[in-house]
Amino acid sequence: MAGPVLIAHHGRAKLVLASVAYLESTTATERADSREALDDVLEMMGDVVLVTDNQLKVVGLSPLARRMIGVADWRNRSAEDLLPADVRPFLIRAMSHVRDSGTPERLTLRLGRNGERLLDVNVQSIDGGLCLVGRDRTASESQVQLESRSRALDEMVSMLGNVAWLRINQRGYVVEASPSFEQISGLSERAYRSVRLSTLFHVGSRVAVGDALERAIETMSTQMVDATLLIASGADVRVKFAISGEMLRVSGTSVMAMLSVVAG
Repeated sequence: MAGPVLIAHHGRAKLVLASVAYLESTTATERADSREALDDVLEMMGDVVLVTDNQLKVVGLSPLARRMIGVADWRNRSAEDLLPADVRPFLIRAMSHVRDSGTPERLTLRLGRNGERLLDVNVQSIDGGLCLVGRDRTASESQVQLESRSRALDEMVSMLGNVAWLRINQRGYVVEASPSFEQISGLSERAYRSVRLSTLFHVGSRVAVGDALERAIETMSTQMVDATLLIASGADVRVKFAISGEMLRVSGTSVMAMLSVVAG
């Protein structure tokens, strides 16, 4: 009763006789070991990962999934009880279909009060259950929109002709400029990139431009100054020059500046 008994045939073990109590204790240990291994794997996952058994009871969650669900006693609870209400019907339908058909499902969902978060979801059958993996596409979607907006602004600024922008690092060097800056200054990219911002201005304006840049960086605010820009033809151009440190809150590396030519 305490352990398995081997039954031999012609001197070779063929069968095992074991008590029900022994078998139950063995399978319980195996289940605990399997759950612990699953938890270890899920802890390394950066995506939203939810694992259920075939009854759609949750047996594993990744850290991001736990934060999203926000419930401490999630283990062995129904997925229907835990999933966000706004996407629950779609996910339960997809999970049920995958369980019944064995065919993977893929869908895109919007989360949040105003649908501001975009989530790509894959549902796959695994041994004894289902695995749902959600990848947050919000950042990449926002990046695409930001790049599109930036291109549109570049085109409009260039069409205005007397307006330009520059990106400057925290050491005061020009990193990038709009195409319209070349039109205004007559300088090629090689001439203005990686030079100190103040050297692009007349000697009489350099202190004011330098001080405005320092204040923008230190306070992450917007500063404005009247200045005189040097251009390739040798003439001077009076400009309104504004520098914003707002980008430092996000990038931590650079500030943006905008200049407009003063008529007359």
